[in-house]
Amino acid sequence: MIYAAGETGGAYVIFPYDIRENFGRGRVKVHATFDGEPYDGSVVNMGVRNADGSVCYIIGVRKDIRSRIGKQPGDKVMVTVRERE
Repeated sequence: MIYAAGETGGAYVIFPYDIRENFGRGRVKVHATFDGEPYDGSVVNMGVRNADGSVCYIIGVRKDIRSRIGKQPGDKVMVTVRERE
């Protein structure tokens, strides 16, 4: 699911793992696809919290990518992620 990032017009998807626990750091560079559209970015914490108060890691979904795949906040999107060097 794509979530709105406040009033800024930004958007993100939630990365459902604790990257600090799994990768030993709080930011991981990744190659992702959103409905097959490629994106090189990072999994990060931007102050977003899960409902239980734990840290929530996210991947931003740029506006140009959302336009190309025809998706906006509230829409479901297929995401693939792999770590990049």
